[in-house]
Amino acid sequence: MKPLAGGIKLEGKKEATLTPWSSVRPSPPRLVRIPLETQKGSVAQSLVEPGERVRLGQKIAEGARGVGLHASVSGPVTKVSTFIEIHSDGKDEPVSDLGHERRNWQALSKTEIRQILKESGVDLPHHAGTRLILNACESEPYLTSDHSLLMTHPVEILRAAEILNLLFEPREVILATEDNKEEVIELLKSKVFFHTWSRTRIKVLPSRYPQEDESILSRTLLGPGQEATVIPVWMTYAIYEAVVLQKSFYERIVTIAGECVAQPRNFWIRIGTLVEEAVKYARGFLRKPERVILGGPMHGRALPSLDVPVLKDTRGILGLPSEVVRPESVEPCIRCGRCLESCPVSISPAMITLAAEKELFDLALDYGARLCIECGNCSYVCPAKRPMVELIRYANAH
Repeated sequence: MKPLAGGIKLEGKKEATLTPWSSVRPSPPRLVRIPLETQKGSVAQSLVEPGERVRLGQKIAEGARGVGLHASVSGPVTKVSTFIEIHSDGKDEPVSDLGHERRNWQALSKTEIRQILKESGVDLPHHAGTRLILNACESEPYLTSDHSLLMTHPVEILRAAEILNLLFEPREVILATEDNKEEVIELLKSKVFFHTWSRTRIKVLPSRYPQEDESILSRTLLGPGQEATVIPVWMTYAIYEAVVLQKSFYERIVTIAGECVAQPRNFWIRIGTLVEEAVKYARGFLRKPERVILGGPMHGRALPSLDVPVLKDTRGILGLPSEVVRPESVEPCIRCGRCLESCPVSISPAMITLAAEKELFDLALDYGARLCIECGNCSYVCPAKRPMVELIRYANAH
C-alpha cells in the first residue's frame, strides 16, 4: 500500500463533537421537505397526494431503479412539487414492523436483499469490484458523524459487512479508517476477534485529506488499476437497519458544529429536516455565522439560506465565523507549485486555471481539468488565494 499522493494534513477541530462521542436523537421536526430529485440527478415519482396522511417510514416516492423515498415523520402531506412536504403530527406513528428484527434474515437470498434495500431507500453501487471497501475515513475538519456511528454501532456495521460480503462476493472486505480514531480502531478489532469475522480486515491510514474520496481511497489501499466497491460507513449502517430491522432510510447521523454553534454535537436528523430547524437541536448560533456549510469545510457547499433540507448524504452542518472563512484579496499566480504538490490526482491546477481565465478551454482540458475531484486542496494552499476550484469548474462547463 502506497501513502496518499498529494493531499494535506488539516487541523481536526473535532473535539467539541466527540465529548461525548454518543449522538442525540431529538424530537421530530415540525415539517420535512423531501426532494424528489435524487443525489444522482434522477427525479423520483411521488406516490402520495396533498392531504394524504402518511406514517413514519412509509414509502412516498420511487426513484430510478425502484429506489424508494420515505416519510421521515408521520402526518399530512401538505405539498407535492419538486419536493414532498409533510407536517409532523408529533406522533411518529410508524408503518407496521418498522424497527422489529426480520425473521430469518440470515437466510435471505441475494435477490431478496437487493429488493429490500431498494424498497428501503438504499441505493447500492452498480459496479461490483473484486474488493469491498467500507469507507470510514473522515479527514475534513469538524466532521465526526462516522466516528460517532462506529463507536455506538460497531457490531451492526460489521454485520452489515457480512451482508455485503454475501451480495458482492469480494476477495476481501476492508474497513478503512484513520489513525486519529484510536478508540474506534481498538473497538472494531475487538469485535472482529470476538465474533470471529475473519472476512473483514481493519485497515488504518494516516489522516490526510481527501483520503475519503472513493477513487483516492481505492488507489491508496489497492494501487492503480484495481477495482473496488466503496461504500461509506453511514450507508453500511443503513443497510443493516433495512435488512435486519426492517427500517427504511429516513434518518442519519449529522455533525452540527463550527465556532458559531452553541452546543456542537452529532444528532440523528430526519431526512428532509430544514437546516434552520436542525441547527436548533444544537441550541442555535451563538453569533451570526459568516457562512453556513452543508457538508465539510473543504468539499461542502455554502448555503444561500437555511431553507434547505438535510439529505441522505449530508454529513455535517457547519456554522463558521468570519475569522475562519474571511475572504482575502486575490493575487496573480506566483507559480509556486504548491497546488501541484497538494493535488491528489497529480494535475496542475495552476496551468488549468490560467488557461480558464483566458478562456482557452481546450488547453485546460489538455492539462487535466476533467480529472479534478474538486477536493479544494489547491485553493486551500494557494498563497495568492486564487479561486482554483471555481475556475476549474468554469473550464469543465465549457
